[in-house]
Amino acid sequence: MISNAITKVLEFVLYDRLVNKLPIDDYQFGFKVKHSTGLCTRVLKRTVDYYTERGSHVFCAFIDFSKAFDRVNYWHLFNKLLDDNVSHDVVRLLSFWYSHQEVSVRWHNTLSGSFSINNGTRQGGILSPYLFARYIRDILLDITDSNIGCNIGGRMINILAYADDLVLLAPSWRALQQLLDKLSVAATSIDMLCNIKKTVCMVFNPKCRSNIVAQKFPSFTINNEPLQFVQEFKYLGHILSNTQLDDADIARERKNLFYRCNMLIRRFYNCSVAVKQRLFKSFCLCFYDVALWSNFTAFSYNKLKSAYVKCCKIFFGYSKYYSVTAMLHELDFSDFNTVIGSHQHALHRQILLCDNDVVNHFVRLRLL
Repeated sequence: MISNAITKVLEFVLYDRLVNKLPIDDYQFGFKVKHSTGLCTRVLKRTVDYYTERGSHVFCAFIDFSKAFDRVNYWHLFNKLLDDNVSHDVVRLLSFWYSHQEVSVRWHNTLSGSFSINNGTRQGGILSPYLFARYIRDILLDITDSNIGCNIGGRMINILAYADDLVLLAPSWRALQQLLDKLSVAATSIDMLCNIKKTVCMVFNPKCRSNIVAQKFPSFTINNEPLQFVQEFKYLGHILSNTQLDDADIARERKNLFYRCNMLIRRFYNCSVAVKQRLFKSFCLCFYDVALWSNFTAFSYNKLKSAYVKCCKIFFGYSKYYSVTAMLHELDFSDFNTVIGSHQHALHRQILLCDNDVVNHFVRLRLL
């Protein structure tokens, strides 16, 4: 949805009068400065590691809401803002604005008739991320206040959120089922609906095999609907495996590297070296969340390393037998290990600069 300039200015003015940071917001990693998908996934993986290294199972449920942003009920939202002691004038302005907005659909040169929208946050709006985070804040509060699920150093780590992507964590089957029941009740109260087909569960076994309780567990349910167990799941773009190996995510990145390199070869192979260097650094060195890799086989890592060298040689026209060191020196590229190290340093720096109490709790315990 395209907003005009004056609308964005108005939203910026209202933003400072709306934001009300509470401790519960530390479990929400989406739409926040100095936060990222990698930071959220890092906390999730370290929580799993903490329990499995100490001989416990970890049960996770990855929650998917049906049309989450479109199901926001305006009047539930405005009541929550009033509970936060937001100025009545601001809430009155928002309520009038949202309840009287009309939209049209443009298809090529044809414009449809206008129609009203009675629910949902405005796509592309400055306030929309905060309003949605505030809308689901009570779900996070209900889960964390239950004192059910994973707890590390006296801090509940039983739910993590990135916008509408929620994950529940518990060290026992019964605990996770109780969290699912609570989440279902809390979501229903604000007209949110869990997508049973896309909500999945995963079990991480203890690293010591003698502590494994069972290989199979009963299905979890939401509103008496069974949930599917999976062995791998792409959470925030990072593939998690119940074996806690990162090989599947390394394979994903290797596939993406070849895809991006082939695209560059088809379109820009005849460009100058300087242009190709800029393109390669921009498209092929943007590895996604590689700093999260901590447990992988040498075979998978070396295959990605070889793919990096192969892509460089093909795109820049080097023969397969040309010295890798000489090629990287001529192109002013870092070797693969240095590239990975720079990503790890960037994530570590982000962790140290982050003002999130959950992240800082892990840092104090030396878990991140």
